[in-house]
Amino acid sequence: MGRTVAEADGNGALDLLRIEVLAARIEAHGRADPDAGNLWRSEMAVAEAVASVALEGRRLSETDLLPRVAGGTVAGDPVAGEQALALIRALKAPGDPIAQPAETLERLERRVGGRNWNDDQTEPDADASLSALRDALATLRPGDPPILAGLRVSAAYAFATERAQPVVERALFMAVEGARRREAPGPGGAVTHEEDPLRGLSGRVDADWVATPALALSTHGYKPWSPASPAGLADLLEGLGQVLGMEIGRVGRARDWLRRARACGEGRHGRSRLGDAAQAFASAPCLTAGLLADRIGVTPRGAINLIDALVAEGLLREITRRRTARIWSVPGLAERLAARPRKVAARPPTETVVPDPQAGRAAMARAFADLDAALGRADLLLGRRRGG
Repeated sequence: MGRTVAEADGNGALDLLRIEVLAARIEAHGRADPDAGNLWRSEMAVAEAVASVALEGRRLSETDLLPRVAGGTVAGDPVAGEQALALIRALKAPGDPIAQPAETLERLERRVGGRNWNDDQTEPDADASLSALRDALATLRPGDPPILAGLRVSAAYAFATERAQPVVERALFMAVEGARRREAPGPGGAVTHEEDPLRGLSGRVDADWVATPALALSTHGYKPWSPASPAGLADLLEGLGQVLGMEIGRVGRARDWLRRARACGEGRHGRSRLGDAAQAFASAPCLTAGLLADRIGVTPRGAINLIDALVAEGLLREITRRRTARIWSVPGLAERLAARPRKVAARPPTETVVPDPQAGRAAMARAFADLDAALGRADLLLGRRRGG
């Protein structure tokens, strides 16, 4: 039986502190080399979107996405595939719910669908959703670290909307967490929101999130997303610790790819565009020859020659495995999109239990009060050690 935050007491705070340290290490890798952060988040957006859809009982694997983008025989649940592609785009540019709540919520609900993806579900009232988000943002505290901020807002939003939009709740968690990591508030920056012809699989990321809640709840079997309950909060913290511990190595792999990609153009003829081609894939890790040609200003035949050279260096993989309309990707993303298809069992549907409003609000308040108290004790202890 999973432990609750209240039962774990100080251990819950220690878990949160450990998770924040792991997340800060990944964030530091991304800040030291933004291209590495872009590559890692491009891959994680795909994995998180598929996991988030699967948490809602839909049948989907990562390998089901590519045929929807590249054409050919489409397997799996068609609704799930479309929702995952939409969620990838939302996670790559979620906006800043703290600085611009209305614009961010509209973006998330429009791209994700704003519903629980059941046929009998109706669109939520936009004004009610925005009011719920503003009430949830009011629970933030100035000293909240990023993951705690995301937990606090997503839990309050889930409670206020009666768990009507769990996929939006998880996207909101990531958007708030990323917004707290931004050096300057507000969405956007140097990155332009370009149209992605590969429906989310290509293009840069305009986000700063690190924690992935759906992956955390599905690493070792499915666990329910329930950030407003003490048990759900404890399960999420446990899963985040496992996922972030594994992802530190994956960020390192992205940095190693970039080192090799940047070195591949060195020492070649002065007119060689191999370095430019490698940089194009660092910015957009999934491209066709035509897209590469447009990005760096070469002929289609020249783009094919450059891609062949990058494949020979082990820097790219062809993921469509056909003679026409081919797509190439960096190895990390290729492993997810073009791996051998596997059967993915949908999570058995469970009955949604709507708790008593007063009891649910009290349980949520107790869960976060336990974390706040334990974090306060941890701060006091660390302060004493520093003073000693």
